Amino acid sequence: MKRSLPSIIAAVAIVLILVLHMVTYQVRFNEVALVTTFGKVTQPVNGVSPDVKTEPGLYFKWPWPIQQVTILDNRIQLSQAVGTETPTRDRKNVIVTTAVGWSIADPYTFYIKNTDSKDAETKLLNRIRNDQAAVIARYDFANFVSTDQDELKYDEIEREILKAVQDTPPSVRDLLGVEVRYVGLEGLALPKTITTAVFEAMKKEREAEAARYTSEGASEANRIKAEAESIAGTILAFADRQAEQIIAEGKARAAAYNETFKKDEELAVFLLEMDYLAEILKDRSTIVLDAQPPFDLLKEAGLQSKPVAATRPSGRIVEPSIIQPK
Repeated sequence: MKRSLPSIIAAVAIVLILVLHMVTYQVRFNEVALVTTFGKVTQPVNGVSPDVKTEPGLYFKWPWPIQQVTILDNRIQLSQAVGTETPTRDRKNVIVTTAVGWSIADPYTFYIKNTDSKDAETKLLNRIRNDQAAVIARYDFANFVSTDQDELKYDEIEREILKAVQDTPPSVRDLLGVEVRYVGLEGLALPKTITTAVFEAMKKEREAEAARYTSEGASEANRIKAEAESIAGTILAFADRQAEQIIAEGKARAAAYNETFKKDEELAVFLLEMDYLAEILKDRSTIVLDAQPPFDLLKEAGLQSKPVAATRPSGRIVEPSIIQPK
């Protein structure tokens, strides 16, 4: 049976596609490729290996089993390192969870030192836990848990962990062929064995602070009270001095008056009786008087049998009263 031309063309096309698939490979922008010849990769010279392809594009290779291509993802990978109980400088254990961003930096070393990406991640997280424990041991518990923002050192701790991973020999680039892009403290937990003790310590710290504020308040209250008592004492002493001065002036004036009275006692008594009489009569409307001093002055004036008209403040005349001597 003769084959039709379209079938032959289709068969040839399929064969060509299969051949191209066997002798070509594609590298995307987010990938790197390693070409192994009989399972081996050419060692880099001056950091460059002809079997490592980092630029995106279409490349040719010998078909399997001569050469084989391994494609690696070159994007940043996110991993989480859950730490174990790690003592701080002041011997208080903490459990720190760290977020790590890493990527393949040396494809040749990565391929040689790791079986796959999962294996590289496991080794990297173990390395980070070790460096993280060394860094945490250089800080106090208050640098992780504190109400004072100035005591917290998260940014500084993250930088030190990143530096230790990148620079401490052997670096992760030399050890695993990866580069750690960033390290972040994602979580912090306290072991059950010390949680109660830590809370008690924080409680005592707050109680001590409250006692300090109470003591300062009581001291300030005593200061204010003492100052007020001092001012009050000063005012009272001033008032007492003024009173004593006034009393002394009154006694001096009384002594002067007495000396005047002694010169003419009858005249002095007469003047006082006139002052008292004017004071008594100034707001009265109708009065009935006896002959007791100072009203005896009216008798001496010859008014004992005569009607006396008293005037209200309004000026209206009222009924007179008869002043009779006793």
